[in-house]
Amino acid sequence: MSNRLPIAKMLTFGILPGCIKKLIYRLEGNHIGRNVKIHIGAVVVSKSKFSIGDTTEIGFFTSISGHHICIGRRNKIRSAVIINATNIQIGNDVTISETAIIRAGHLSDKSQIIIDDLVHVFPHTTIDPSRSIHLQEECAVGPGCSIFTHGSYKNILDGYPVTYADINIGKRVELTYNVFVAPGVTIGDDSVIAYGSYVNCDIPSKVLAAGCPARVKRTKEQFAPTPSDEQKREILKDILNNFENHLFFMGLEHNPNNIRLNGISEIVIEGEYHFDLFNHVCDSPRSILSKELHRFLSRYGIRFKITE
Repeated sequence: MSNRLPIAKMLTFGILPGCIKKLIYRLEGNHIGRNVKIHIGAVVVSKSKFSIGDTTEIGFFTSISGHHICIGRRNKIRSAVIINATNIQIGNDVTISETAIIRAGHLSDKSQIIIDDLVHVFPHTTIDPSRSIHLQEECAVGPGCSIFTHGSYKNILDGYPVTYADINIGKRVELTYNVFVAPGVTIGDDSVIAYGSYVNCDIPSKVLAAGCPARVKRTKEQFAPTPSDEQKREILKDILNNFENHLFFMGLEHNPNNIRLNGISEIVIEGEYHFDLFNHVCDSPRSILSKELHRFLSRYGIRFKITE
């Protein structure tokens, strides 16, 4: 498998209607879930059988290439995305935005990208999984960020260092904008890396780190103290008031009594859909109102795993 963009396949097989591509993939023994969308120009190229879960969408002229590919449910892999690694594992409810590049410059049996549930990779990012990169649950790779598992260009025989090492980005980590993560780095859960930082050493959990090189500046409680229960209740009331305004702006008619807040633990909508604010799980949104609330809450960083 070449590590270059499969232009010929994208311009031939890729321009077939999505229903035809899905049929051919299934006839080849691959698993394609229900309501999967594979848009014009999009292709999946794999050395072995691959799987794509229900309602995942692959955007226009997106290329996914690997030896082993497993893509979960409800993912949005948008247009003009390149993903190329030996091993590709993508969980559920992942968003990979337009023009993101996840491409191993040096393919080998050690090249892999593992993306857990609810991860968001923003536009104009460059991720090089020449070695293993693990983006853990609900982390965000902001616009213009770069993550590289290798540092190699100058001649090692002239004394220049050549580095290959795995990278692990923890749960709910936020790489804000234009952050560079160097080979071998681990970033602990719930940490935030500030704009323009260069991360070349491990960062612990629940801190704000910044600088070139990045260093810990504050703990989580110093820069984002946890609100009290009363404060959380007022925050949630304000969010739901804003949601009412949003529905009016969108022209979506509804009965305000269909949205109910149970303390700080749960939002119930239409008496049927439950958003568990403690465990961060919710019923599968099916109505327009429940889908809109699901999207709206994510504006405030409130995300949910969907119960099957």
